[in-house]
Amino acid sequence: MNTAVTADRLCEMLWAGSPPASAHANVRSYAAGLRRVLNAASGGDRLSHGHQGYRLRVQPDELDLRLFDDLAARGRAAIAEGDHWSAAERLRAALGLWRGAAFDGLSHHFALHMEASRLEESRISVFEDYAAARIALGEYEELVPVLRAQTAVHPLRERLWGLLITAQYHCGRAGDALHSYARARRTLRDELGLDPGTELRRLHQAVLARDLSQVTGPPRSNPVRQLDPPTTDPARPGPRSRSAEAWPICQLPTLIPDFVGREKLLTHAATLLAPSNAERPAMVVPVVILTGLPGVGKTAAVTHLAHRLRGAFPDGQLYVQLDSARGPRRTSAAVLADLLLSIGVPGSAIPVAESQRAALFRSKLAHRRVLVVLDDVMDTSQIQYLLPGSGGCAVLITSRARLTAIPGAHLLDVEPLDETDGRTLLDRIAGARRFATEPEATGRLLVGCAGLPLALRVAGARLAGSPHRPVRWLAERLADEQRRLGELRAGDLAMRACVATAYHGLAPDAARLFRALGLIPTGEFPSWIPAVIMSGVAGDEEPDDSVDDILDALIHANLIRAHHVDPEGRPRYRIHDLLRAYAAERAAEEESPARRREIVGRVLDGWLHRVPVAGEQLLRTGADTATAWLEYERPSLAATVEYAARSGHGGQASELVAALDDICHQRTWLDDWERMARAVLERALAEGDRRRIAMAQGSLARAGVARGRADEAMRWFIPAIRQLDELGEQRQAAYLRVHSSFAIADRGMTEDAYTDASVAVAVLNSLGDLRGTVLALRSLGAVLFHQHREAEAARVLERALEAAERLRQPLALADALQALAVTELMLGRYPAAARRLDRALTHYRRVRHRPGEAYALYTIGRLRLAWDPERAAEAFGPLTQAAEMFSELGERRGEALTAFMRGRAYAALGDRERARDSFAVALPAFRALRMLDWETRTLHELGTFGR
Repeated sequence: MNTAVTADRLCEMLWAGSPPASAHANVRSYAAGLRRVLNAASGGDRLSHGHQGYRLRVQPDELDLRLFDDLAARGRAAIAEGDHWSAAERLRAALGLWRGAAFDGLSHHFALHMEASRLEESRISVFEDYAAARIALGEYEELVPVLRAQTAVHPLRERLWGLLITAQYHCGRAGDALHSYARARRTLRDELGLDPGTELRRLHQAVLARDLSQVTGPPRSNPVRQLDPPTTDPARPGPRSRSAEAWPICQLPTLIPDFVGREKLLTHAATLLAPSNAERPAMVVPVVILTGLPGVGKTAAVTHLAHRLRGAFPDGQLYVQLDSARGPRRTSAAVLADLLLSIGVPGSAIPVAESQRAALFRSKLAHRRVLVVLDDVMDTSQIQYLLPGSGGCAVLITSRARLTAIPGAHLLDVEPLDETDGRTLLDRIAGARRFATEPEATGRLLVGCAGLPLALRVAGARLAGSPHRPVRWLAERLADEQRRLGELRAGDLAMRACVATAYHGLAPDAARLFRALGLIPTGEFPSWIPAVIMSGVAGDEEPDDSVDDILDALIHANLIRAHHVDPEGRPRYRIHDLLRAYAAERAAEEESPARRREIVGRVLDGWLHRVPVAGEQLLRTGADTATAWLEYERPSLAATVEYAARSGHGGQASELVAALDDICHQRTWLDDWERMARAVLERALAEGDRRRIAMAQGSLARAGVARGRADEAMRWFIPAIRQLDELGEQRQAAYLRVHSSFAIADRGMTEDAYTDASVAVAVLNSLGDLRGTVLALRSLGAVLFHQHREAEAARVLERALEAAERLRQPLALADALQALAVTELMLGRYPAAARRLDRALTHYRRVRHRPGEAYALYTIGRLRLAWDPERAAEAFGPLTQAAEMFSELGERRGEALTAFMRGRAYAALGDRERARDSFAVALPAFRALRMLDWETRTLHELGTFGR
């Protein structure tokens, strides 16, 4: 590296001294291919060729061999300092740099053969030090199969045999250790004609005596000094024979190599458990419980944390798996027997009584620093006898349940991984490059796994096992909620089985509610939904005690979570997407179709009970609580309507959209409004329900008007009104005529608008519909205004205002005031118009109706300009505010009108250039909106500038 190598030398090395005739040509071809790859990747001249030969430029930190040597040296230094944990990590990293044998695949020239042998010797020597460090940490079980495989490859290395024998002995497998010694001796005699060396023979004798305390370690092949001998402090006895006690001991599972995230959680838990925690009384045993959803990675987190804490608990780490789903549920007495045997208590010395076993366990842990890990605890009765009594010990628990009955325990939630950590986990399992090439599909895959490490691990494993398939293949499968859990299975990993364990532990009522939650379309839900499901009464505002108890049971099982509190002070809950998918599966399996339909119908009835009440409060008073509640529930309402339409509840979905029409208009929920109306229309068309078809078309028409798309709106208005007339639905037809009249009046279609408005006034007045009458009179006044019949318009709008005062709805009153103010402005009644606009603006702001507020500000600017053109500068304040609001709302009509009026103001101030620019902005907008009267006015204004 960084040294020129001649082509002759390369040929000699590549073809082991017997190069073919085409060797030089081949070398040039190989070098050219390498140069393209390496130079493109590095962005520079990485591989070059000169008169001295070929030169490969490599930085010191880019060469695996140098990194390997550095990590090996640092690992051995850590061993010398007694820091076995750091040593194992560094040596593991060094070994991880290897990918097969050195120069694998090449016919070795003598020089290459010598270098390959040297490198292999270095690698196996580092492996021996790595194994020795892990043995010092007590990681015997995991090492035995690895060491057995290495002795098969390197049968003449005595140190490897010594490491294997030591690990086997400490696993309680003395017979296997003796068998390994016999194999080592036979191999050495057969291959070399020699007996084992002194150290291996001493180790053999120690195994026979069942006492390794006098053996400093297996034979070494490097000059690193021996580990410090065990302490003789009577408070911390060192290793003794297995028949007595076996401290230190480590029973922790192997670390998961691709573990990601959780740093904040692990740091917090480690602080709570640390023996040095000054905030805890010295004799108190700290207990930390990690809890969370099924599949969220509790065991992986606790294993990682326990390994991190090994230095803080040098006497040992005990590990017990308590999940009865993986076998018959074990009694505390049986678990205590296993624990006592593992720390060296002979079976004959273990008491029969459970309480006596617990007392003996506590006494053995007294004056020691031991971490006890209890994994997958179901309830506190499993572990009450397994807790140490000494303040030097600590307990780390995982549980699907929220264990709150353990005094002084710290309950910590293990949350789903965020998108960054989820992506990192996928990268480590299936390769980062694969996901980098399909970012959009990777995003959908992450959404499908919803942050659960088990789901991510399964998805990554499936992709790793199917390298020929793109990421989108699995992302598309996970997008289907009905098959998602079935797709999240790979070998022994299965998301469905993990959730099933928690589900099957529920009481019948809790299981019934859990299944029902799978039938609602959103993961977050208010407290009244469980009450409606369990009681069947749509008007229930709060769950009773029995429903609260069921909700608490689901929270305790980590199948739902108390999410937060809504604006009305009521609790809200959340069920994870994958748990909801499982709940839906169980509902499909265990509930009849009639029962499933009944559950969804109850929830829809609940919404139909609440939405009109909130809408009425919003229209009458603009109540903050109603506004906040509606905004809060908006995503749920939209999802519910779409789900209801898809699942065959078209009638209730249609009623819900009708109840939301005015709310969507006032709150400008235009996207949601159109989505809901289209879903309802699709279902109504499929079922051939003409009334519901017309109602949905009317909703789409109104949404189109709100977006300034009058032509599109008319394509919905015309068939909707016709169908409602044919069905005799006078009220609904009249309301649509009102909205149609508003839409077409300022677009030059005044005769049609006048007809619609006149018919609507007559029908709604005859039906005694005061709110509808106010709306219809307003539309009639607007038509008369556009026909330049301002005096008649004023009389009609005064009737509308009188009716609005009786109606006592702030929004209706504000609309009537503004309409009358515009007419009075045109009649030159400026003081009266100003008073009405002030009132209108107050009411719009009271009910937070931003479109109305923006139009009121626009009209105020227009009034100031008309009242005194010499004070035109005062019009810019309200006009600028209005323009900003119209832009935020996407209200193109308002933007065009405001641009026109700003042009008028600039013209009044003599700023011809800005006036022309403003009119130039307004003109194409009026043309696009087909506002012919305003287009004519704009062209006239531009004409005054000599356009």
